[in-house]
Amino acid sequence: MAGRLEGKVAIVTGGASGIGRASAELFAEEGANVVVADLRDGTETVAAVRGRGREAVFIETDTSDEAACETLAKDAEAAFGGIDVLVAAAGISNWRYLDPEGLAPHEEPDPTATYLLNAPVEAWQKVLDVNLTGVMLSARAVARRMVAAGNGGAIVNLASIMAKVPLQGVGPYCVSKAGVWMLTKVLALELAPHGIRVNAIGPGFIETPMTAGIDEADTGAWAMRLTPMHRMGRPDEVARTVLFLACGDSSFYTGAMLHPHGGVFTD
Repeated sequence: MAGRLEGKVAIVTGGASGIGRASAELFAEEGANVVVADLRDGTETVAAVRGRGREAVFIETDTSDEAACETLAKDAEAAFGGIDVLVAAAGISNWRYLDPEGLAPHEEPDPTATYLLNAPVEAWQKVLDVNLTGVMLSARAVARRMVAAGNGGAIVNLASIMAKVPLQGVGPYCVSKAGVWMLTKVLALELAPHGIRVNAIGPGFIETPMTAGIDEADTGAWAMRLTPMHRMGRPDEVARTVLFLACGDSSFYTGAMLHPHGGVFTD
């Protein structure tokens, strides 16, 4: 029985870990070849995809850089002959997320240090550059090639419940994910005439490197109070929603955001 992405080519940004990696592995099980894009080493994801009988390549990519996104799309097309799916999963929780000496917001000695009134402008700009502008740049680079090929396609952007649920101390993250939600709707309108569907995922609290340590923090207790299922989600649970939006099962979906969030009320 053919997989739901049999013969398709998918780019997964943020594919080295978390939801991105889980999506890449599931896509391979469903028949897709995968381009893994990340600033972190994605060779383990490549090996996992190949272990499932599909081909994969890793392309080191800073999605906040326009030239890097254009190179990613160009090299993916060169490697596999086209692009059918983009999963824009690259993102950061705070401006020092990739800094090994940086602190997560829930580790700050003074929790108000990350409030918008107190944090440096760089803290705002870095998160928006990666989480919002990076999604736009990667989507644009891929969509241009989808339009030129004339075969349609699917783009799935990773937003968050924080697109709709504010949390003090992580303002840049909340605002960036709200921007991804509106970006998704605008792209859906602009690309619909070309047969390209654009949707978003708004996960709840998921067990990924980004949320590591949250259970030991006050934020973890708040998160579980907010989540009726009273547990963290798993990357593979979100990946199944990503797959739905990437394949033909969601052929009449565009401009939508689905929420694998354990029951968090977002509306």
